[in-house]
Amino acid sequence: MKFTIEPQTCTNCGICITECPAKTIRKEKESARIIHKGCIECSHCGMVCPVNAVRADGKELPVYPEDLSALTKEDLLDHMILSKRSVRRYKNDPVTTDDLKAIIRSGETTATATNSQYCDSIVFKGAEVSVFASTLARILLKVVRIGLNPVGRFLLKAVGLGRYAKKEVITGFYQLLNQTLEGKADPLFHGAPTVVILTYPAKKGKRFGRTDCAVAGENMMLTAHSRGIGSCMIGFAEAALFSKKNRAKIGVPEDRKIGLVFTLGYSDRQYYRYPVRKSWALQA
Repeated sequence: MKFTIEPQTCTNCGICITECPAKTIRKEKESARIIHKGCIECSHCGMVCPVNAVRADGKELPVYPEDLSALTKEDLLDHMILSKRSVRRYKNDPVTTDDLKAIIRSGETTATATNSQYCDSIVFKGAEVSVFASTLARILLKVVRIGLNPVGRFLLKAVGLGRYAKKEVITGFYQLLNQTLEGKADPLFHGAPTVVILTYPAKKGKRFGRTDCAVAGENMMLTAHSRGIGSCMIGFAEAALFSKKNRAKIGVPEDRKIGLVFTLGYSDRQYYRYPVRKSWALQA
């Protein structure tokens, strides 16, 4: 797909620029412009545009229904699934205890392989999130420093991480991680008031543990979405906690591995439209 911005419609408000996770939208004199080479086709720019200036292959993104109360339960379920976003801008408001309990309960009751129920959760709230972010920043800085030199960037490309091997990307991330330690930025959790880690036993859950956590996590994030709470899976956190030594730093028992890390919080961004995705071929 090719995403473009209609210059005649765009008001150059800059919302799409701050929302773009790939940072591939540039503000120009008359309107914003998408750099196609780095675009990951996530649709975020079109979903947050208040004037509907974004096009996917020349077409407008499908708009949300005006009145959700008029939808059938089937259509409402479709809406909840299709409108769930990876939120990267949060308000400071904490997630209420009742909402958090409901979200955890949906994970607890999610079906697991052989009904093993091996999944468990660790929840960070408030100031705990900042401490968690600083711990991860220190871990990731050791890795990012490798990419600050040409040889390191070559190695990143060699292992399939070419997207993160650009000098400007690594340098920017390095600066943000240092700012995280100073309490001036949060590139990992995006200011979310709550972070959830789902874990599974290293031995007993070896075969389906990650799958169980992924399914439970999706149910939890959909429950959150139904209550007006945003979420986002955090791959950098999971990668940073790959080793047992690093997991111990944030309180994960040594006999458990991490299946999923995600944020929870009230979105500071309004979404107007559904995303556009590549179609799966239907097999007869």
